[in-house]
Amino acid sequence: MRKMLFLSTLAAVLAGPLFPPAHAQAPAQPDALAGLTPAERAFATNPHKLAEFRLTPEKVRMVLTGRSTVEAKDYIDAMMNAVAKEAFQPGDQPDIPLNTTSALAFNGETVVRPAILDDLHRDPGPIILDRYIHQKTGIPTFAHAPFALHPEDLEAGHVEVAFVGVPQDFSTGWRDALHGPMMLRTADYLTGSASDPDPDTGINPGAALRLADYGDLAVDYMSVERSEAHIRDMIAQMARLHVVPFVIGGDHSVMFPDVSGLSSVYGHDAISIVQFDAHGETDWEDDGHLRADNQSVRRLVENGSVLPQNIIQVGVRDGAPSIQPTTSRPGSVVTHPVTELEQHGTMALLQTVNDELKTKAHKVIVSFDLSVLDPAYATGTGRPLPGGMTMREAIPLVRGICASNTVVGFELLDPAPVLDTTYQTGQNANAIMHACLTGIALNRHPHT
Repeated sequence: MRKMLFLSTLAAVLAGPLFPPAHAQAPAQPDALAGLTPAERAFATNPHKLAEFRLTPEKVRMVLTGRSTVEAKDYIDAMMNAVAKEAFQPGDQPDIPLNTTSALAFNGETVVRPAILDDLHRDPGPIILDRYIHQKTGIPTFAHAPFALHPEDLEAGHVEVAFVGVPQDFSTGWRDALHGPMMLRTADYLTGSASDPDPDTGINPGAALRLADYGDLAVDYMSVERSEAHIRDMIAQMARLHVVPFVIGGDHSVMFPDVSGLSSVYGHDAISIVQFDAHGETDWEDDGHLRADNQSVRRLVENGSVLPQNIIQVGVRDGAPSIQPTTSRPGSVVTHPVTELEQHGTMALLQTVNDELKTKAHKVIVSFDLSVLDPAYATGTGRPLPGGMTMREAIPLVRGICASNTVVGFELLDPAPVLDTTYQTGQNANAIMHACLTGIALNRHPHT
């Protein structure tokens, strides 16, 4: 009986039209947002707000389709209330208290020791710390360079490039960038760095340039904000002596006082930045702090230290909504994502960047965040991201930019030695430094 009923029903279906007429189709669904207030509708159609909940306006409409107006309002209001609670609330602590009554601790770390207290008085100039002609151990310095303690040493030695460590790591989620300068000084003994000729050009930057290691700058290990002024002043001091600071971080928050210091000497409209980085460093709204490593570029632009159209970013791949593909719009940061390197090749990208720099301010700062490299080449970095540059791409890019432009500053940022027990990150970081030193030597002393 059941079989006969099924067959008769099937026959009736097959006998009918394959598609029902238009007037017989299901009626269109009502607008899922129809019953919401204007504020609720605005929230439900705001991609930025919904992204926090891993939703899109399209997904919200799908979720609310078929629900009652009350259910739709409850759904949206729950998210709106959650977002409202994330904001600063009355009674929250707006400032970080500091001990301003301390007679010693407040500025004690940044006060320079008076030279008159030195037991040994000497003529100004860099000091060679090597005992042996071919020193392999002992007191490490960047590139085996002589050590400069005071600005008078830089001036008397006519130093062209001075390495300076900034061991700051309080503004990134992954610690240990404070050991970056120590690691890179030590790794220099493994690679030879500036003590050896560049394998591609034959140039020995250690011989061609007057180098010095200017030691490490003091930082407040509990406050990024309190470290900024001293870093900025010390970098500006070096620039006034016509020394190119080779800043070794430290996390990416170091970029803000470093570039600010150079800008204060050369002028905000006289400097350009070539930023090698996996991240745009332009975040702001979604951070509870106003000083963090992922805000450096935006802070520099908004405080007037550099014009946005004089910034070129290379290797960005974090997908941040503020980072757009390469653009020539006036007043905008120029970005070359890592996919452009894949599509056109290293030398084509180098030519493009150098051509762009010809139309910008001619004093160039090269900022190299180790995250721009693929983690296969730099696991010891604060914010690694797969899909990055290889060393054979990064080295000629850095060397070519430093050779073709007037470099007034270089920074190597975000090493994290504790994350790499192989020394590979340190060796590759030193190779990047060596590449820029080679480029500067080619630019300043082309007949070396």
